[in-house]
Amino acid sequence: MTERRGHLAEMARDEDSPELNHLFAEGRERHYSPGEHLITEGERTDYFYDILSGTVALARNGRDGRRQILAFMSARQILGASSTPSYPNLATALTPVSAVCYPRAALERALVTTPKFASNFRVVLTQILESAHDHVYTIGQRSAVERLASFLLYLRANQARFSTGGPREKSEHIELPMTRLDIADFLGLTIETVSRAFSALKKGNVIAFRDSHSCEILRIDRIRELGGRDDFTQHRGSA
Repeated sequence: MTERRGHLAEMARDEDSPELNHLFAEGRERHYSPGEHLITEGERTDYFYDILSGTVALARNGRDGRRQILAFMSARQILGASSTPSYPNLATALTPVSAVCYPRAALERALVTTPKFASNFRVVLTQILESAHDHVYTIGQRSAVERLASFLLYLRANQARFSTGGPREKSEHIELPMTRLDIADFLGLTIETVSRAFSALKKGNVIAFRDSHSCEILRIDRIRELGGRDDFTQHRGSA
């Protein structure tokens, strides 16, 4: 039997069907360098990706050239599931990324013939929708510092929800593999405003930087106060 890897394998645990076996047999592991695209806007939605490691920015470009980052995706997340014949978004590796690429047609056949697998897959799609709602919340009617605080809560929940080894408890250590420009394009701010917001949180001893790609939340109560909520949802379990 073909080795099953990644989050899709978790969803299919203890399940077996010819269509499911064909799906995993068709999976191909691919590796991407920072700046390389996994998918591009307008490309046919013939494949989808199960991210094994690294961070991917899912974005959409406007006619005026401005970019809106829609999500930061990492291990144990599914990229490219679409109801349209072509991808409306662009997915770019921010760090070295490994992902298993599967044919969309093989996935659809496996979903039809393996009900439990299909049920687990729907849960994952619901989580993607909920993460999109979280993003809308981070940029809605809030100041720059408040958006950034909400963003740190968003990352804190997602890093626990989608950690490589499976869901874990939340931590005050926040990985920041994206650039300040990426954060600005996610929050709908300028890079200068994002830098000032980080400086304000650091000056207030709310966060501290250990290096250029991570920070520590020193006062989670203050981050929650600024973010306007206790936390974002964290799903437990394998699916």
